[in-house]
Amino acid sequence: MERGNTKHGPAHDEQLAHDTRGMVRGGAQRGHTEEWRESEPLEGFPPLARRPPDQDVLDRSELARLMTRDVFPATRDILLRRLADTDAPQDLAERVAALAPGRRFGSVHEVLAALGIASPETRAR
Repeated sequence: MERGNTKHGPAHDEQLAHDTRGMVRGGAQRGHTEEWRESEPLEGFPPLARRPPDQDVLDRSELARLMTRDVFPATRDILLRRLADTDAPQDLAERVAALAPGRRFGSVHEVLAALGIASPETRAR
């Protein structure tokens, strides 16, 4: 025995089924954003320069590979000379060049900590 809705008749039930068919079957929907709701681009401001998160990992690995124990203790200038001798990536050399000039580093870990990339947990954001 088929049970029907007791509140309306069969014609009204079919009309309701027709009205909700798109929602039930997952029919095509308009996009959720309207063109008029999109924000306008900012003018007069340069785009933000963001480093990809993976770049810190790559820089950390590259420094650990290039800076052997015989380099330390070292100053920023010694580190830069080592990076130049080993043809390190330019952006890595620029990061090291931003370190304080008179500071001495006892290990590669100290260099990484000064750059803010000693480990993923302590990475500067």
